[in-house]
Amino acid sequence: MQKRSWIGVFFRSTAILFILVFLALLYWSSVLQEERLRSIESSLQDIRQTISQPHVQGSDVSPQKKPITLRPLMDPSLPNLLVEDPYFTKTLPEILGKNFTVKGTLRRATIGQANDLHPFSMWANVVEYLSYCQGFTASVQFGRFDVLVQDMAIKIEERAVQEPEVASFWVHLREGMMWEPLNPQHFASEVQLSPHFLKRHPVTAHDFKFYFQAFKNPHVDVAAAATMRQLFTDMDRIEVIDDLTFVVYYKKTMITDSKGASSYKLPYAAIRQIASLTPLASFVYKYQANGSKISENDTDKDFYAKSSYWAQYFHNHFARRVIVSCGPWIFDGVSDTQIRFKRNPNYFLPTFALFENMEIYFLENPDSIWRDFMAQKIDCCEIPPQHLVDLEHFLESPFYKEEKAKGHEVKSLDYLMRMFSFVGWNIKRPLFSNKKVRQALAMAIDGKRIIQQNLNGKGVQITGPFFCLSPSYDSTIAPWSYDPDEAARLLAEEGWVDSDGDGVIDKLIDGSRVPFRFTLTYYVKNPATKANVELIANQLKSIGVDCIPHGVDLADLSAALDDKNFDAHFLAWESGLPPEDPEQIWHSRGANIKASSNTIGFANAEADHLISLLKFEQDEKERTMLYHRFHALIHEEAPYLFLYTTKMTLVYWSDLKNIFIPKDRQDLIPGATLDEPSVVHGWKE
Repeated sequence: MQKRSWIGVFFRSTAILFILVFLALLYWSSVLQEERLRSIESSLQDIRQTISQPHVQGSDVSPQKKPITLRPLMDPSLPNLLVEDPYFTKTLPEILGKNFTVKGTLRRATIGQANDLHPFSMWANVVEYLSYCQGFTASVQFGRFDVLVQDMAIKIEERAVQEPEVASFWVHLREGMMWEPLNPQHFASEVQLSPHFLKRHPVTAHDFKFYFQAFKNPHVDVAAAATMRQLFTDMDRIEVIDDLTFVVYYKKTMITDSKGASSYKLPYAAIRQIASLTPLASFVYKYQANGSKISENDTDKDFYAKSSYWAQYFHNHFARRVIVSCGPWIFDGVSDTQIRFKRNPNYFLPTFALFENMEIYFLENPDSIWRDFMAQKIDCCEIPPQHLVDLEHFLESPFYKEEKAKGHEVKSLDYLMRMFSFVGWNIKRPLFSNKKVRQALAMAIDGKRIIQQNLNGKGVQITGPFFCLSPSYDSTIAPWSYDPDEAARLLAEEGWVDSDGDGVIDKLIDGSRVPFRFTLTYYVKNPATKANVELIANQLKSIGVDCIPHGVDLADLSAALDDKNFDAHFLAWESGLPPEDPEQIWHSRGANIKASSNTIGFANAEADHLISLLKFEQDEKERTMLYHRFHALIHEEAPYLFLYTTKMTLVYWSDLKNIFIPKDRQDLIPGATLDEPSVVHGWKE
């Protein structure tokens, strides 16, 4: 702003030209001096970090060995709800040894790219990228679901308060966590960054409160914020005590048990929700590119939870195409072809990231990914079932045999993806508002044929909303049997018959004949999805239902889901880790909320009741029974046609090390339950 005002004066008054030139020289001299000081400051910071905690640079893989220093605001009499992760602090350093050197680039690929990298994006890929670059209050132990470990917080204490309807958790943050500077090269030429953004800033408790208030703001009109407002209704407020300490206040609910006794209870997922809090960079998202505050008058303690003006700016913030970084990886740019990350040498866990860089390429389809893997342009990829024959042919090719003779071979791991594919019926549309009609559609679609024909048999047919290997999933519930005749009979009972002989059933609605015709929306660049949708359309045609495949790109699909502007969609949800919380997708609160995960507008009083019981039930057996009741209800209501969980094969070149399924390595991670491999925590030889 200062420089621009000088230029304005220059053009307004030539009489003081020589003064302006002199001032400009002084100004640029001060900028250069500031850059030198910033460089010195950064170097000193790096030296301090290196002295205080060794990192995996060269040969040292030792984690920080000094115990946590109790700070004045910590209560030593209260237990810590977090532990350190022994895999990263003990097991990996022993495996790596003293001569290990971080090197190489992990090269991966994905299909398509999201429009932006907004911190409240709902797209799985963007959520993954954000997790690389930003920490959480706490994390789950590597390979396990049931243990919370230290991340940006080193201790969480539950403290008693006078009000019986409130619980308080004191969160003590790790010292020395820093936001990395923004890189001007990551922005369009017209975005001129203020020096404010070109230096490191500490991560503070204010950033966590800012994150909480941002997603609580009803004017923040992005998908993840809408979902979190729905899920975090009982997280009442966050109070900052100092830069490294904040308190989360949780509302308790009066619950009456089966014996008639009433008491205040804390939601079962309360500590997990606190663990999932992440900082939002207030040094960036409270500011415009020129360094001025978006809203100068922001002193009200709840300002960012209410301001519509700031929310509107935040939605289209100048930094929405970058990731502000403070985690194990630092965002290193994005283009139309790839996104890049570099290892953060100052991260507190030196063993968390063991590659120098990571690159993820944006490709058109699985065929392109497979070709790049064979050409060794990427180090690993997940092979969908339809490409397993291609893998067999490649392993028999002369090229591969030559590579194998050199000691460079392909390794593989098979596993079930923690994800399920389904067709979702928009219940707000008259065609799908009737339960019997939805059941009939389920009977008219042959799920087994989809798995055999389009997945080469590499899939598990499913019936409900939980991961099929989770105890929450009721394996005794059978899929809807494929029975087109029974489907046609049920539809006829509901008035759907072919009255005019055109091959499409119709029904008299409000005095008009309405054909059973709808569009099935899907992501156009996934050929496997396209094949599934076309098969579904052909099967529905046999009972007189006209299903029109409608392939769209990510932007249009996202807009359709946010606005609930579709007839039906073919999607895949990632299954949550235990303990699962069905509220995000299935509670009626989200049925009419824009951008909620309840995309189909499902609303059911019994489902809401079961969700509320699950919310407070602490007993594991009782919770499992409630999950099974919920599973049975969703199956009966048939708001989704649950199709399958895919059996995937991860292939990787042998110079990629330490790739394994944690559940199979109890020797490394006792009690491990995770049955998916992680390539991000490997390394290269």
